[in-house]
Amino acid sequence: MYRQIARNKRWSILLIALYCVAVVGLGLFSAWVVGEVWPFWLLLIFCPLYAWWALSTATTSAASTAGWAAADAEQQPRPHRVVETTAIRAGIPMPRVGVIDDPAPNAFAASLSPKNAVIGVTTGALDLLDDSELEAVVAHEVAHIVNHDGRVTLTTFALVGSIASLAGVLLMLGWAMVQSVISEFKFGLGLILGMLGLVMIVIGTAFAVVAFVLGPLISSAVSRRREFLADASGVELTRFPEGLVRALTTIQGSSQMTV
Repeated sequence: MYRQIARNKRWSILLIALYCVAVVGLGLFSAWVVGEVWPFWLLLIFCPLYAWWALSTATTSAASTAGWAAADAEQQPRPHRVVETTAIRAGIPMPRVGVIDDPAPNAFAASLSPKNAVIGVTTGALDLLDDSELEAVVAHEVAHIVNHDGRVTLTTFALVGSIASLAGVLLMLGWAMVQSVISEFKFGLGLILGMLGLVMIVIGTAFAVVAFVLGPLISSAVSRRREFLADASGVELTRFPEGLVRALTTIQGSSQMTV
């Protein structure tokens, strides 16, 4: 477990280093295409600010994307009880608990650190899993929190997302400028704007290539070994391997029924 935590911290540092290299490289490329130095400084200011904002809202955004809805202990006493017990065993603060409206038995965790963790349990898991099975599934997610697995994933999306967002803006603006020139056969200032639009498309394409190549490469590098380690750590928390086996059997049977 401690090796995994250290490995994930090293991954986070490596991600930030790769991000800095990518931003500097794209800034130099943009400055070379435009022939001015201001795109370089603009990127050095915009990308870190966007990444900081994305990281500060990453946990909430991930939970919202998963369909997570907060539920208090009175509304959903069962998942609260299981999460609280597992969190105490793991020695982490109580995560925020919610329910995901999904018939598939599953669970979800998002966190940059154990202090701001979120755990969600699907309605399918609450309906199909007994207490020991639910505890095993929750323990798996708590293990991800303890191991800081979420930090790597959320950091990847936040950093790569800043480059992808800027690429989208540049491509849309560039295409709009070029299209306006082509549709009305403008000359003079309009032609200059069209050339600027082409430059923005070139730069935006470079940004998109970096974002959509870098993201999958990093995601594939962070292998499914984390899942096996989370299973092992989860069993250590519950001290009941049979619960995990039964939970996986139930989940597999449910997926086969819905195919």
